[in-house]
Amino acid sequence: LHKLQENEVMTDVTLILPDQSAIQCHKVVLMAASPFFETMFQSGLKEAVEQDIKLDFADSGTIRSLMKFFYTGDIKLTAENIKAIVAGSEFLCCKHLKAYCEEFLMGNVGLSNCIDYYQLGKIFNLKVLIKTAFNFILSKFREYREISNFDKLTEDELAEVVSCDRLNAENEDVVFEAVVHWVNADPDVREEVFPRIAPLIRFPFCTQTMLTDKICCSSLVLKSECIQLAHEAVWSQFHLNRRPPIDNARCIPRQSFHLRGSTPSLFLIVQSKSRNNVSLNRLTTLPWKPADKWSTLAFIDGKIFAFGGLPESKSVKSFNLKKSNPEWKSEQEMLNAECNPLVVQFANKVYAFGAFGAFGGRWSTKVTQEFDPALNEWRMRRQMPGHCFGGSAVALCDKIYVFGGSQRVCYSYDPENDEWKVLSKPTHE
Repeated sequence: LHKLQENEVMTDVTLILPDQSAIQCHKVVLMAASPFFETMFQSGLKEAVEQDIKLDFADSGTIRSLMKFFYTGDIKLTAENIKAIVAGSEFLCCKHLKAYCEEFLMGNVGLSNCIDYYQLGKIFNLKVLIKTAFNFILSKFREYREISNFDKLTEDELAEVVSCDRLNAENEDVVFEAVVHWVNADPDVREEVFPRIAPLIRFPFCTQTMLTDKICCSSLVLKSECIQLAHEAVWSQFHLNRRPPIDNARCIPRQSFHLRGSTPSLFLIVQSKSRNNVSLNRLTTLPWKPADKWSTLAFIDGKIFAFGGLPESKSVKSFNLKKSNPEWKSEQEMLNAECNPLVVQFANKVYAFGAFGAFGGRWSTKVTQEFDPALNEWRMRRQMPGHCFGGSAVALCDKIYVFGGSQRVCYSYDPENDEWKVLSKPTHE
């Protein structure tokens, strides 16, 4: 190849660059190095027979570097030229050079370029680079202000980062602040996006100070009508009478946050409205008297529901947080009496599984009950394959999963077909 390049008499094609300079080349070399040129010279089109070929897919310096690589196998990659070289290798269909560029990029991911490299990887389908840059963003998320071009993330990219369980955040305060920072970079457009991102923030794992002093008073939260998420978080924190975990705040997906039992009092944020403005002016305490001890509490469509009780009960009662003076209201009773059933919302229905059992399971059942709010009716469905004392239930994709407990069970339930399946047991109780 060196001899071919040095002997210009043997060249059979001239490449005309954007700056009108020329490079004398050999078709056989270009065809061997690039499927792009192979197709061009074997296509039967005019480029196959013409002596001069104009190239404008990159700047002249990049094209010269690529032609030098074709002849010598050497190329110098730098932070300044890497994007152009990647684009050039993609255009010329040079897979080996593209892979070499990906290795260079992976080895240089940092705070100053992780967003750029993450997006570059998506443009040119550099799968390993995408994974490397994404993991770096997750690991450095608590330093989001130091990440260059953080506010250049697209809505989908931000959603992918914020929703990831591996996000490295001391607590959810950082996540909320990062999302607000992103929105404020282009408020005219992104304030409309916030309601789609907000549900991905796990508000119950924010600190109480952040929730009451900032989030509940945030104009962005109020204008987007996402205040219900903050209300739910405040209520759940006080109801559980504990702070959310700090060291592993991302361990529980927000969608599976499930509440049980009862406490002496309920703390609520009270809204005050004046014309077009909505403000939160105080944190107040209301009497908290659940219908029955050992009822299962769930937050559904802006209301707190209590299902069953001890002794086992068919009772279903609701507590409407949207009312100024909420009180417990009786709802349509379940068909089968239960003590602390597992409750989960799936699509437009609510499911109650009689799986806990008081006093060692003496009153345990395997009953599956389905409630249709539109019809205000309960109906019996197929029983669970077995008992689940002290387990949990969660809706995921198109199935409901019942798992854990002292029996270490894992069942999947298909509501559409009313079918249960027994899955692999958890390793621990």
